[in-house]
Amino acid sequence: MSDLNLRPRSVSEIVDGAFALYRRNSPQYILVTALGHAPLLLMQILVPQGTALAADTTVSSVLLTTLPIFAVSFVTYSLMSGIVVQLGSRYYLGEDADLARTIREIVPRLPALLVASLLKGMLYVAGIFAFLVGYLYVVARYFAVSTVIVLEGRGPLAALGRSSVLSRQRKRHILNTLLLVGLIYGFLTTGVSLLASAISGFAGSRVIQLVVASLFTVVAYPVVALTEMLLYYDVRIRSEGFDLERMVTSLAGAPAPPPVPPAT
Repeated sequence: MSDLNLRPRSVSEIVDGAFALYRRNSPQYILVTALGHAPLLLMQILVPQGTALAADTTVSSVLLTTLPIFAVSFVTYSLMSGIVVQLGSRYYLGEDADLARTIREIVPRLPALLVASLLKGMLYVAGIFAFLVGYLYVVARYFAVSTVIVLEGRGPLAALGRSSVLSRQRKRHILNTLLLVGLIYGFLTTGVSLLASAISGFAGSRVIQLVVASLFTVVAYPVVALTEMLLYYDVRIRSEGFDLERMVTSLAGAPAPPPVPPAT
């Protein structure tokens, strides 16, 4: 099992560390993701037009069926990602982690997480218009926005600025890490999707396909969120000496300070 000591890590070590952190506490991560994904799965089953549109479906019916699913997914994924990041951070830093307390802490930050996700979405669209380079630049620059909101308690705009600062001279490292975990997740998703389609075709049930795909998401998605959390700390270790700060605090026998001073 990989060590989870505070130290600078290579791209592969960050992803490997995320898997190691996941294996140590997988039941909690799976529970959180299952609770977050359940409303989306339920809506997909009850509103089949949201995922399988007929040829004569009108634009209005598309909006009426897909918008609720998108809204539910947007809220639940933001919440469960925040909870996974907070839990993973506490385990990584050797602190006590209580799921119920973590949920209580993250729920008040949900509005900030939602606003930040919308802002990032608009920036991603702007990046797409600047072709691939622009999109990748936006991804690298704002890689830690949600993590900053969760771990530092900042608002959406302050989190955008904080992520920009953290990404300075680290964008290639950030992109390589996100690309690696994205490729692993995408490869596994494709395989599971093909399997789910085959099972669905054999059994003649679309619900089975949705359930199989959802089970994969519930089990695998926490690794993505944990990778982003470890990447945030890795950049802080490289740029701000966060590992030394924690070491000095530990040797002094004082309580560990928060990750950063309170936002002004």
